[in-house]
Amino acid sequence: ALFVAVDDAAGPPERHGAHEVDEFYKHLIKEAFSIVDGNKEGYVDRKEISYIMRYLLQFPSEAQVRDYIIDQLEGDEPSDYIKFEKFEPFMLNVLMTNEYEPNPPEHLLAAFRVLDPEGKGYIRMDVMEELLTTKGIPLRTKEIESFKNFAVDKTGQYLFYEDYVSKLVEENERHKEFLIKDYENFKPQAGAK
Repeated sequence: ALFVAVDDAAGPPERHGAHEVDEFYKHLIKEAFSIVDGNKEGYVDRKEISYIMRYLLQFPSEAQVRDYIIDQLEGDEPSDYIKFEKFEPFMLNVLMTNEYEPNPPEHLLAAFRVLDPEGKGYIRMDVMEELLTTKGIPLRTKEIESFKNFAVDKTGQYLFYEDYVSKLVEENERHKEFLIKDYENFKPQAGAK
C-alpha cells in the first residue's frame, strides 16, 4: 500500500507529520492528473479517471469507476469531464484509506485458474482477448495492446499467468518506489493546507 510505504520512508514520526503526508499525496495526485491533463485545463475526460487511479496504485474495477466513482466526482454536475478540484479530495481520501489497493497475488492466480480448468499454467491469448473485449466492461484497443505487450509470451500466443502475476507485482513495487522516491526531500509549500 502506498500509504504504508510513505510512512516507512518517512523515518521517525517527528520528522514527518500527517500534514506532510497529506501534502505529499496532493503533490502526487496533481502530478498524476497533469499527465492526462496535458494542456493544464484543470479537467480530464471521465474515461481517464481509472488510469490516473491506477497510476497512483489504486485499482478499482471499471464497474466501480462507472457506477460509483464517477458519480462521486460529478456530484450534481454530470459531465464527460472531471475537474481536478473534485478529483483531488476524493483521491486523497482513497490514498489515505487504500480503498482500492491491488488484490493479493493469490486472488489473481485463483481467477486465472478458473480460466484454466486443465491446469496447464497458461491461457491462449486469443481466448484471453475474446474475454477482455466481450465480457464485462470491454477493454479498448489500446488497452488490449498494452496488455499483450506486458503479459504475453514471446510467441504472442500464450499468457503464462503465474509469470504474469509475478511480473505485475514486481512492476507495482517498482512503480511504488518511483512514486515515493522523493518523499524524504519533499517540502510542503508554505501556506498549504
